Formats: sequence, structure tokens, C-alpha cells
Amino acid sequence: MRIWHTLQRGYRALFRPREDAYTRELLHVLRHVPIFQHLPRRVLKTMLPYLHARTYRRHEVLYFEGDPGLGLYIITRGTVRLLMENENGQLEELARLSEYDTCGHLALLGEFRRMETAQAATEVQVLGLFRPDLKLLLRRHPAVGAAILQAVARYVAARQVELVALLSNCTDRRQALIWLQEAGRRAEHRLPSLLSER
Repeated sequence: MRIWHTLQRGYRALFRPREDAYTRELLHVLRHVPIFQHLPRRVLKTMLPYLHARTYRRHEVLYFEGDPGLGLYIITRGTVRLLMENENGQLEELARLSEYDTCGHLALLGEFRRMETAQAATEVQVLGLFRPDLKLLLRRHPAVGAAILQAVARYVAARQVELVALLSNCTDRRQALIWLQEAGRRAEHRLPSLLSER
């Protein structure tokens, strides 16, 4: 019996489809993206056909503040600036994102408007995962789609916890939690329109 199992393993290893260099590179990228790094390899591999590679030239805009959000961007090469228009109408830099960082993750969860402008600071290569593709993945591979949504939800929850901690540094913890509750109440009123299918 032991010989049989050894032969089976050898046969599977011999005839297992080989991954090409591009597939290995994409899996490497996803393994380093904080949102997805804990997902099993089979989930990441199933996700690959639903990703879209894009290149943006320096100063080109990935999306504008106020645009409807369509999906998540994973930066694979280059630097992206997150910008916000101030009260004088001028753009102010909020942050810089680089390799393995993401932006636009809320768009996977609903029709949220972009809260900032994302602009290429250098030539940038990204992978996009868009909500329609995620919906298709959910229909074709429900367990994989659910794992991806759960990973995004955990990331959003972790950001919320960190936001409360940061607000607590600016004010007292009680006030930070009051603001969080108020944000929750406001979101509940907007939730039906955000989750509606159009």
C-alpha cells in the first residue's frame, strides 16, 4: 500500500500543470498584499483570472475623488499619491502608496464614492479587482468569493479599530467612540442605497 501511495504522489507531481512565470509573479504579489496574504494559495490562484493588469503614466489619474468606486487597486510597481481637494480647491497629498499597497478596497463592498484622488507619482503598474468581476467569481466559486470578501471585511474592521485608536490620541477615547457610533448611525441611513443593485 505504501508503494502505491508513493507512486500516486510521483504521478501527480509529474503530471501536475506547471505554473508559468507570470502566474508565479502574481501569486508572489498577492502573498505580500496585507488584505490577501493570509488566504490559502488555492484561493489566490482561483482569483488570478479576475485580476486586470493596468499601467498608468506619471501624473495619470487612477480615479478622482467623488467618482463611483468600481474596485480595488493593488500596486505592483511604482508610487501612487492619494490626494484630497482642500477648501481652496487645491489638491493636498494625504499619503503615498507603493508596492503591495492597495487603494479603493471599499468599492468591493458596495457603491461607495471615492474619498480621494489616486494619481500616479511615477509610472505605476497595478492589478485591479473590480466589483462586477468579484460578483462573477462569487457565482462561479462561492467559497473563494466568500473568502475574499471576508478578507476585505477583516481589513476594513482592523482599519476601524486603528481609526478609533488614532482619534483617541487626538481627543479622549470616549469622544472617539461617540464619533464612531455617530458614523455608524449615518452609515445605516445610507446603507440601502449603497447596497442596492443597479
